[in-house]
Amino acid sequence: MRTVLVHECQRLGWCGGATSVAVLAAFAALFGVTAFAQMVDRESGVERERAVMHVEMGAADMTRGHTRAALENYFAAQHIFKQLLSEEPQNFERQRDLSVLQEKIGDVFVAQGKLSDAFASYKDSHRTADRLAASDPANSEWQNDLSVAEERIGDVLVAQGNVGEALLSYKASHAIRERLSRTDAGNATWQRNLAISHNKVGYVLVLRGNLAEALTNFNASYVIRDRLSQAEPENDEWQRDLSVSQEAIGDALKAQGNLAEALAHYKGALVIRERLARAEPGDAGRQRDHAVSYDRVGDVLRAQGNLTEALANYMTSLAISDQLAKSDPENADWQRDLSVSKEKIGDVLWAQGNSAEALARYNDALAIRDQLARGDPANVGWQYDIQASLGRVAEVAISHGNLTLAAASVKRRQEIMERLTNVDSANAGWRRDLALSQEMMGDVLVAQGNLAEALADLSISLSMAEQLAKADDSNIMWRYDLAVSNIKVGHIRRHQGDLSAAVTSYRTALGIAMRLAEVDPINTMWQRTVALARSSIGNVLLAQQDLDGALVEYVGCHEIISRLVNSDPKNAVWKADLSASHIKIGDVLRQQGKLQTAHMRYQAAFDLAVSLAQSDPHNNEWQRDLAVNYAKLARLHHQAGDRALALDAFRNGRALMERIVRLSPEFAAWKQDLTWFDKQIVSLEK
Repeated sequence: MRTVLVHECQRLGWCGGATSVAVLAAFAALFGVTAFAQMVDRESGVERERAVMHVEMGAADMTRGHTRAALENYFAAQHIFKQLLSEEPQNFERQRDLSVLQEKIGDVFVAQGKLSDAFASYKDSHRTADRLAASDPANSEWQNDLSVAEERIGDVLVAQGNVGEALLSYKASHAIRERLSRTDAGNATWQRNLAISHNKVGYVLVLRGNLAEALTNFNASYVIRDRLSQAEPENDEWQRDLSVSQEAIGDALKAQGNLAEALAHYKGALVIRERLARAEPGDAGRQRDHAVSYDRVGDVLRAQGNLTEALANYMTSLAISDQLAKSDPENADWQRDLSVSKEKIGDVLWAQGNSAEALARYNDALAIRDQLARGDPANVGWQYDIQASLGRVAEVAISHGNLTLAAASVKRRQEIMERLTNVDSANAGWRRDLALSQEMMGDVLVAQGNLAEALADLSISLSMAEQLAKADDSNIMWRYDLAVSNIKVGHIRRHQGDLSAAVTSYRTALGIAMRLAEVDPINTMWQRTVALARSSIGNVLLAQQDLDGALVEYVGCHEIISRLVNSDPKNAVWKADLSASHIKIGDVLRQQGKLQTAHMRYQAAFDLAVSLAQSDPHNNEWQRDLAVNYAKLARLHHQAGDRALALDAFRNGRALMERIVRLSPEFAAWKQDLTWFDKQIVSLEK
């Protein structure tokens, strides 16, 4: 007993290492041994309460998004819990206290983007939880702790790109929760946890490309959460959970191309989150949920062609994300959200024809993501975000004629995706992005005039798209990718003079796009792809001198694009498509000798091209389109016998091409255009 008294006296700081027997005797005499032991127990209880207070303060810090303060409180609690456990190493409750705290510390590391540290904390938590659960299988709390530890490990594995191992962890967690729910069907917490597991499993299935099974899991989660929220409508957590399920279902439906139903689910989630955010303006998590919902609604509106409303939703999300990011610069989640908002706004600006502003937004997003990746190079989520930014930067760079920037961005994107797919070849989403990066490299090679290498890259991308589409026919986006790949391969075949192979590729693309449009007629991406495929087929027919057949395809394309432009006159991409469709119809009419009607078409195209070129002087593709319009008018004037007007139009077109080539000397196709203008002018000047 003397040893116990010495140990407890020293631990509590009541005496030094040279404690005298007299002091201990005095304590024993004063309190008695039993009373002294009770005092020690009370002091241990006080210490634990102090640790719990730190945990609660840390949780409050996390609610406000203050990760550094949260970590300080959690570490203070950890120090106390470890001290208490060292005194009673066999005390299960002490072990559990430390295990649960390690899980919370892992949550902070995740928020800060430190996945390696988070994984280590979760593994520590899991070891203890596994030992406790094995020691008493009937203890439902300990079984639940183990399920949470499995889930947290799965979260990190997903972020690290190891979706195969993540699925195993999520399924292990799901199995535990299913047993707990069957054992006590009336326990709302067990039911809620089971719903979470359904969502986690569904999320990984989406990553692996299994949308049908993912949707089954999301719907199972929704059923549980809807039942809980109806039973207790005042419970805000149940309401928030319900919004998560609605969002997940919306994601799967959007991936399947069902935009109308996806939008309904996103709006349902937004209604709930708007109310929750207003009720708790200081809760950073609820504010973030609110921002995410605006992004999701904006995504569907953009896909439907409603750029104005999409931009309004993205701007609202940006305002929330910016405020959160400023409130805690160390919170990687907030910083990442800010990058997403900037990127989405860039997408709308790009579609509206403001390429300079779009590029500025994309570069802002890329800078944030590069910084996050430097802080945690092992976080594949940051790497994946970087490649998405690089793809957007490259697309704008190609339009500006900056092929050096485009090629460098695409190469870096491709290298990232090759590394990621090597880490987890089962991740179908990553394989898709690798295919897209390969396709974009083909675009750069086409611009550089290297058609042979471009065809090789695009053929590889096409093969990858075919494999993905076969693996999951319900994934609409993969079928869309396949259609686009066929169109691009067809373009190269046509330029190489292989018209038979070109039209085969175009008709394959048209068949895919028409099936997509039948499933979801309001999806503007599908409609535009149908139009582009028909226009491409028309190009082959025109080259084969089938004027009537070409005109049918061009008019069909024009009707679709006209509807799109009427639905959103601010969409600059569609206006460019409309200008091109007028030119195509004009080409056929000119060859048929219907010069007056052809002139009307060319003039309509010219007016649109002038408007676009003036709206975005940095977009050299649109400047080139204007030069093409001058060339079409010149040929028409020449055919009508007006040599002076023809020569004037050719010279105007040449002046544009000369400026473009001077700004973008790497763009081989534009150099060829300039040479062509020179030849036409020389021919007329003779």
